This record gives sequence, C-alpha cells and structure tokens, in this order.
Amino acid sequence: MPVINHTETLRTANCLDLRILHFARGTYPEATGAPQALPLNRFFMPISNPDGEECTISDANLSYTLRPGCAYFIPIYHAAKVKLSSNLRFLSIQFTLEWYEGVDLFSHCRAVREIRDSRYLERAEEAFEQENPYAAASLLRTVTQDFASCLLASMESSELDFVTRFAEFLPELDYIRQHCRATTTVEELAAVRGTARETFSRKFSAAIGVSPKQFLTRALLNRACSLLLRGNRLAREVAFELGFSNEFYFSRFFRTHTGLPPHKFRKFYLGETGRNDIPLPRQESGTASEQSV
Repeated sequence: MPVINHTETLRTANCLDLRILHFARGTYPEATGAPQALPLNRFFMPISNPDGEECTISDANLSYTLRPGCAYFIPIYHAAKVKLSSNLRFLSIQFTLEWYEGVDLFSHCRAVREIRDSRYLERAEEAFEQENPYAAASLLRTVTQDFASCLLASMESSELDFVTRFAEFLPELDYIRQHCRATTTVEELAAVRGTARETFSRKFSAAIGVSPKQFLTRALLNRACSLLLRGNRLAREVAFELGFSNEFYFSRFFRTHTGLPPHKFRKFYLGETGRNDIPLPRQESGTASEQSV
C-alpha cells in the first residue's frame, strides 16, 4: 500500500495555536448571571452542585442546569450568563485556539454547549493533581485540545468556512499582527490591499462575517488581555503600549467589550489582593478567575 501524505492536515496542524489562559478549581461566593462576552473560550466542569437548578449557564436561546460530570462550553465573543451559588464546586479552563493571530476557530459559534462526558473532568482533575509541572502542563494541553477537537468535529461547516476565507486577507492579517494599536484604522488595511476603504470594508465583511472595524477591535482586545496577564503591567502601561491617548480611554474601551475594567480583570485572573468589594473565587490553587467563569 503506498504512503499517502495528508499534507493539508499537516499544514493546518502546524498553523493552530492553542493558548490556555486560565486553569482553576474551587467555588465562587456568588455569580449572579450578568451577561458577558469575553475574548476567550470558556470550558467549565462542575464537580458538585448541591443547589441544582440554582446554578445555570445560558444564552439567548439555551439554558443548562450545571450537572456534575458534564462539560460546558461558552464560545469566544459569545454573550452568556453564568449563575452560580457559593456551594457549587467547579474546575474551569479558558483558552484560545487560533488558526492565525486573531482568528479563533470558535469565533463564529453562536451557542453555549453541554457535553455529557465525565472523562473531561476526570482528566482535568488528573492534571490539577499532578505534581510534576511538565506532566501537569502536558495533561492540561491534552484535555483542552481533546475537548476542542470534540467541539470542532460536531460543528457545522458554515461555522468554520470563514477560516478558509481569511486566506485571502493574509497581507492584512500580517499588518494587524505587526501594527495593531488603538490608532490602527480600516483605511490602513485598505491601503495594504490598494483599494478604497468602502470597497475593502464591503469585501472583508462579506467574506468574513464581521466588519474590519470589529475585527480590529477584537485583535486589540486580545492583545490587551495578553498584556494585562503578563508580568506586573499596570493598566496605564498597557494603554501606552497599545497607543491609547490615556488610561481612561483604555479602561473605557476594555470595560465596554468585556464588562470588566482592567484592574478587576487582573484581579480575577491573577488573584491580586486589593479592594475587598470584588468577589474573588475561593480556590484550592491556581489563578483566580472572573465572576462569569
């Protein structure tokens, strides 16, 4: 039998970038269900839920009571409500899976999901308990990648077609990767293509499903999140690096698109101490997460 090289799969595999931004286990004082759309994918696994229907994940069309052993998924940029009691014990992973910087494979998903498979929780618990940090990291990446693979296999082709359409805009994506700042404009992207702004916007929106302005906003927000979670950067330092005229405008931009001001985002994810009016989760170890999980 001749050897058949699956070059397209190999090429795509080498393009994919999985980044895990959060891995935590514990309980929340309370999460009241305020809707949020965050620039990351949320993978949530209840361990125990003595309060039953008091704990839910929902969006505009679906609502799930959180059941131990199941896995729940909230896609990137998708508005969802998470309502938790202080008795619910959970494990959560939050990640991005990009084909190209700023192009997350789940960015066109429009629904929360429930997957009834206890193996994800079992394997995530194994990663959490593993003492060898490299083995733990490998287990964490494996369970996250397997969960993502399960979701991708069940998605409609229409939810992934946009990825191939992005291939036409690689020069513009390269420009965004190198120059994405608060001052970057759609006119600059149109200039890369050598066409008028209106023509470029119309063609980009028709092919991708979001306007170039929306895509620039997402790219800027993703970069802001990465910088806030890196080291000890203050909001004003991130604002300066991203080209905002001052910290106030950066904070307003960040809160508009995440529902959280930068300092609360850092506290939720990095577990920093500070004002005591922020309901940080009670965790056994790992980093703190934000209230919507």
